[in-house]
Parts: sequence; structure tokens; C-alpha cells
Amino acid sequence: MTSKVRWSLPDGVDELLAPKALEVEKLRRKLIDLYVASNYEFIIPPILELSESLGGEAHDEISSYAFSFLDDLTGKKLSIRPDISEQASRIDAYRIASKEVIRLCYAGDVVKKRTSKVLRSRTTIQVGAEIFGDSSIESDLESINLMIKSLQEVGLKDITLSLGHAGFTAAIMSQFQDLEGAVFSQLEDALMRKSKSDISNTISDHKNLYLIMDLCDMHGSEDIIEKAKKNYEELGDGILSFLDHLSEIIQQLALDQFVKIHVDLGEVQGFKYHNGIVFSAYSGSAGYALAKGGRYDGLRKTEDDDRPAIGFDLDLIAVSNIKEA
Repeated sequence: MTSKVRWSLPDGVDELLAPKALEVEKLRRKLIDLYVASNYEFIIPPILELSESLGGEAHDEISSYAFSFLDDLTGKKLSIRPDISEQASRIDAYRIASKEVIRLCYAGDVVKKRTSKVLRSRTTIQVGAEIFGDSSIESDLESINLMIKSLQEVGLKDITLSLGHAGFTAAIMSQFQDLEGAVFSQLEDALMRKSKSDISNTISDHKNLYLIMDLCDMHGSEDIIEKAKKNYEELGDGILSFLDHLSEIIQQLALDQFVKIHVDLGEVQGFKYHNGIVFSAYSGSAGYALAKGGRYDGLRKTEDDDRPAIGFDLDLIAVSNIKEA
């Protein structure tokens, strides 16, 4: 007599059944059609990459999220992609290798070693669009507007757009370069939670403690930018230029009455390879970002050329869950 093998999925891994699966596929198709109609070329990157080249300039960070294993066929270490935007940057740099402006879009599964804050899952479907070779403010605006249009296209309203600047945040964090790696990581985690008590416990005697404590309060309406200029003017014109750029973007954004703007200058979210404008979108009562993006110039370098890049991606399953709520 044979017995049935007990069956279950790994922790943090989910599957979609009918009718949910069909709904998600329809949303995926709708977004791809939107991007292609907006002059983005559709690509399908592989789910496996060579571990040694994963992530480009952000190799260490991306690799920390990836499942990796030794390939029996080649004897090389392979990784399952935890992110597609960095794959798009590889394709732009090495497969297309053009000096012209390139627009790419994608939709596919990603797998991470760590559970998502959104779904408590290690797997989801990532959909996104990237612009390469354009460092202008117009490309910043195009990417932000397309992210908002993506959420509106799939039926979401009551959207809050959160804006920050990774260059500004990095400039503040650079004042703590004297810290050991583990302590610096604890400081970043505390800033992500905006926990002043944890920050104080981590670096209670640091001479620049006040800089990061103030950063925890640098969020709210766009008026917070002027407050930040006064608080951080001692750090020089370079850091103020980041804030001026953010102000200019807000002034030029073409958003309807259903989109609210929130400024968060202490934003630390997702991968840390961004170095310019960063943005994310929320909807309704959800306490997590449904879509996020930003500028990440220089993630892929060919011939020492820091290729300009900006883009966004959204968690398709999370979006579909909010849409149904």
C-alpha cells in the first residue's frame, strides 16, 4: 500500500489560483501595453544570472538578496534574480551598447532570500520601466509620471507620491563614515524606521548626532524642503543643490487632484544603489509602497562611462490586492 507524500510550499512562497491568476495576468498585459505605447521596448531577461556579475556596481547589495547555487553544468555559481531593473541596466550596457537614449520595460518573477515587507513573501511579479542615457530633469519627470499613470491605469485612486533625494540622504550619512560597518548598518536601519531612540543608542556620543536626528523629522509637505535648507546649510552648496533639484521637480510635475505629494528627505527604501531623485507611491490605507523608483546613474559602467539611468518598478501582486480591497 502506497502512502501519499505530504505536500507543501516553502516558507514565504505563494501561488496564484483562479480567478486571481487571470486578474494579475490582465494587469500585467495592460501595463506592458502602456509602456510599449509610451515608446519603451519590452525585454525578457533571464531568471538566472552569473553570480560574479550580478548587480554591476551594486554587486554586494544585490547579491545579499539573491538565492545562489553551484551549477552542475558549468561549475559556476549562479543566482536567481532578486531584481529586474539591474538586469535592464546590464542589457542596456552590454547587449544594446548604444550612446543614445534607450527605454526598456519588463515584467517577470523575482525571488528574494528575504521576505517582502509588502506580502511577507519572497516571490512576486515585478513590472517596471527604465530610461538609460538621459540625465535631464525631463527624464526624472517622465519616470515619475509614468509610475503614477501605471497605478491609475490598473484602477487605483487616492495615490500618495512620496519624493526624496538619495544624494541628499547620502550626504548626511557621509558625516558618519568614521563608524564601523556593522554600526553604520544599524544606523541606516534606525533611520529607515525613523527611530530616534535607536539612533541615539547607536551613536550617542557622535559629534554629528544632531544631523541624523533632524533627518527623522524631515518629512511632510513640500515646505519641509525650505526647512531642510536652513538646517543643513552648514554642509555647503552641494547638499543644497539636491534640495533645489527636488523643488524643481515638484514644481514641474503634472499631477491631477487624486495624487497627493509627500516629501521624505530621510527615505531609505529598497536597494541602495540610487544616487539621485527617489520616489514611491502609496494608495489607500496600505502602509507600504506599491511602486518605487529613482535615479541610479553609473550602476553599469562600460569604458569608465557612468551611464545615466532612472526608472521604477511595481509589485504587481501587491497592486492587485489593493485593487480588490
